[in-house]
Amino acid sequence: MKTISKTLLGLAMASLVSTASAGVVSFNAAYGVANANAAAAALAAGSYGGITETFDGAFTSVTGETGAVSGSNKQGQWVNGGAAFEARVGTFTMTSPNTASNGNVRNDLLMIENSSTGEFGRQNAYTSQWLDSNDAKKVTWEILDGYNAFGFYLTDANDNGGKLRFIFSDGSATTLNFDRNQSNGNMAYITLVSDTIFSSVELLFDNNTNSADGWGIDNVTLAKVPEPGTLALLGLGLAGLAAARRRKTAA
Repeated sequence: MKTISKTLLGLAMASLVSTASAGVVSFNAAYGVANANAAAAALAAGSYGGITETFDGAFTSVTGETGAVSGSNKQGQWVNGGAAFEARVGTFTMTSPNTASNGNVRNDLLMIENSSTGEFGRQNAYTSQWLDSNDAKKVTWEILDGYNAFGFYLTDANDNGGKLRFIFSDGSATTLNFDRNQSNGNMAYITLVSDTIFSSVELLFDNNTNSADGWGIDNVTLAKVPEPGTLALLGLGLAGLAAARRRKTAA
């Protein structure tokens, strides 16, 4: 996946709000193209045995393929659509659609998009295919078992105060709130590391609004981290570096 080159969008790491520890070492968002790429590289360097879903090529939905549609605007165009997609890293499901608005077509489906069919800033972020929420209220990712870390690129996921909620089988959860100060079409890399192997886990994407607002996700990686604390310290280091740069700029 190739991301656009543009001015950094601000904070390196987003704040973590935890309702229960549940073995989570870190759950962070690195904003801006450079910071996002650095976070992706950090996960790759500090993990092993990873698998990645790129959403490229022929991608068939669990619920029956809805192929490319030619509409009068981008909201009526997509590469593929389905209420659920079974990916290499687990299953993504349209849990709760949003009220159709802004010319959206089939608001009950998740979409596989590309730069020709995507819209609202996300078409500028990826040069390959990605999974698009299609303005859903909620999308659930049932994560494949056997890993203790994940990372993925996420675009345009802050406009109306969206959040990610990581839920374990015992009911404990950790929530990451998006930075609402980011601009439309923003890029982030989301990383979560646990000190226990994932089992019966779901990640809930929630835009927390009744207004149509979507996001795009790509290069979703599941991996194993032998010493999660090391990656957590790296995340803190990135946050500290960003703070130091801000202080230097202010001076």
